[in-house]
Amino acid sequence: MIARRTALHASLLASLATVSCNDAQPKPPAPAGPKPPAAKAPEAAGQAAAPTVAGAATNAAPSAEPSWQVSSATSDATVIEVGGLSFPKPTTWQWQLPTMQFRTLQYTVPGPGGEDGGAAELVVSLFAGGDGGPIDANIERWVRQFRAEDGGAIVPVREDITVAGMKVALIELKGAYQGMGAAAPRPGQMQFGAIVQAPGRNVFLRLNGPERTVETHRLDFRAMVDGLRSDLAAPAAP
Repeated sequence: MIARRTALHASLLASLATVSCNDAQPKPPAPAGPKPPAAKAPEAAGQAAAPTVAGAATNAAPSAEPSWQVSSATSDATVIEVGGLSFPKPTTWQWQLPTMQFRTLQYTVPGPGGEDGGAAELVVSLFAGGDGGPIDANIERWVRQFRAEDGGAIVPVREDITVAGMKVALIELKGAYQGMGAAAPRPGQMQFGAIVQAPGRNVFLRLNGPERTVETHRLDFRAMVDGLRSDLAAPAAP
């Protein structure tokens, strides 16, 4: 009887020890910090969330670009208007509907005639902010479109001037020209280029065509650049 009680007492003590050890085990810690907020759906179906601009409030409306006057077929034939700037030009440079992307304006420039005196073209492109890319990178791209008659690299002629308070990079190129999409380079070509750095926008001008034609209009192109004016008032943003 005594032995039976002793065994029963020992079994009870072992059970109590097991319960005590289980209670002493540490519980996993609760998650710290507040719960992340749930993603909010757009206010209306199909409405995209506004992009976030560094340093600006996420709910700020984007600023509207002014709608500058651009020359057309019925505009003053003596002036080019683009990006709030005006350039004088010969009346013989005729407005054309732009034939390629990134051309804001396009003009045909008559040549003296003959096999090597065909028409050239003036291309004007307007880019807001830095959309057109760095100035030097654009000049390098123009240079790469030309090759010397022996196939080697050409030596460009560059001049940096200031007109009406704006920096203007002038570039002169001559040789075999291969523009975008051209199957082969065309020999005997020339280009006068100008990049006007106006506040908040850049204007690119390129007079490109047969060397004899472009050379004929050398003074006209320079007069156009030197006559640059920025006295056109910007219209109120919508």
